[in-house]
Amino acid sequence: MALKRYTKAIDSTIPVPALLYADERLFTSQFGVGIYDGQYKAMNHQSGTIHVSSHRLFFTDNQTNSFALDLSLITQTEYYAGLFTSSPKVTLHLDSETPPSDNDEADSWVCHVCGQRNRRGATLSVSRVCTLCGVQRQSEPSKPSTPVPPETDGFACPACTFINDRSRSSCEICTTELPIPLAPEASLIKLSFRKGGDKALYSVLKACLKTKAWETETHINDPLPSGSGISGIMQTVESSNQGLESNMKDALHDLEALMLKAKDMVKLAADLNERLTASSANNSSEPEEATFIRSSLSQLGLQMDNAPVTLDMMRDEREWMNQLARELALVLQTVMKGRGIIALDEVWGGWNRARGVALIPPSTFLQVLPNLPQVTVPTIQSRRLPSGLTVLHTPPYSHVAFSARLSGYLTLNGPKTTADIAKEEEITIALAEGMVDAVEQDGQVCRDDPTCAIKEGQIVGGVIQWWPCALFNGYIYDGQQ
Repeated sequence: MALKRYTKAIDSTIPVPALLYADERLFTSQFGVGIYDGQYKAMNHQSGTIHVSSHRLFFTDNQTNSFALDLSLITQTEYYAGLFTSSPKVTLHLDSETPPSDNDEADSWVCHVCGQRNRRGATLSVSRVCTLCGVQRQSEPSKPSTPVPPETDGFACPACTFINDRSRSSCEICTTELPIPLAPEASLIKLSFRKGGDKALYSVLKACLKTKAWETETHINDPLPSGSGISGIMQTVESSNQGLESNMKDALHDLEALMLKAKDMVKLAADLNERLTASSANNSSEPEEATFIRSSLSQLGLQMDNAPVTLDMMRDEREWMNQLARELALVLQTVMKGRGIIALDEVWGGWNRARGVALIPPSTFLQVLPNLPQVTVPTIQSRRLPSGLTVLHTPPYSHVAFSARLSGYLTLNGPKTTADIAKEEEITIALAEGMVDAVEQDGQVCRDDPTCAIKEGQIVGGVIQWWPCALFNGYIYDGQQ
């Protein structure tokens, strides 16, 4: 009976924050709560969620079993901690003299400007202002006062209004049957906490009832609430602009302070990098702490020229490859000084020695090579010889340039061995052998291999000599038609 008499149904499909008044605040929630209507369980309200706000107590379960109860109707509370299988309970004693009105019109008013129906359950300052246009509510004309009969302990007859004694069941004057007085449990609701949380929610509920939070008004200089009508919108825009301007001023102030310290930071970073470089020069490998410090300096935009590039310094892998190619180009200036061609394994080893502990794996090294021609002057490219050896070379040691130079050298000086060619080109014999083999495959030189010659039934040994094919143009060999 208390549920039907004191509560109002709500739509549980709407979130509870959307059901709050303009100045109503939601404090706490607890799931797994059952409801007792008087001393008996309300069968359709046994597994819901309780929400406590500054104005009301909400119970949400499903669309048909959810309700709201005004905190102003609660006159007393009792707490039961539970025992054995009995759940903790909070008993709410409701005001039996002033039950809530069932008239929806009494809970709202219509704006005389825009026709918006406004709820009047919030505080006084908010309930006087239209939520759509922001216009204050017109004052209602005063109604003529009617004399209030003095309070008595009897019941008024619904037919003749005669005050009868509480002990009578019918009117003493007209004999009309009098209404049966409500039992104490008709103004009592219990909350049963099946999943705990009773103490926390009860403490919040007691605080709201003690301070009468529903009567507390928000003190606002502007009579219009924030967000109400055009004035509220303008106030929100102005507040946002002021906040943005304040943030911009703070940011510019921090930027000015950073600019003042920028020179000191760069000087400190350079000094730190010089110390790390000197420490690395004395040791065979750079310690991990030094690499971490160099990486941190790079992330702060204070990267030094001789600091190794790592992936965590870059935004993406493509930029990392470009920076590695630039770093490799600087290393090649030292490794290839006075040399036009070098084996790939020698370059990889020299580069990793220069990087310290930030080593480059072979797979990454091979990915960097295609980017090398764009960052080197003169252009340095990679080349794979017939023997399988991969080399880096400058333009004079490209296949076309070396072929032309070798043919001219052999034409002018006669046949030469691989050692002679290596000495002339100032390269190793292994490199010379691989490069000459590539020229031989093009048919520009031919070999004179004494080990293939047979004289008097015996193989003649000797060293291979190279001849230019141009010398044999016009010759007719045995068996040639």
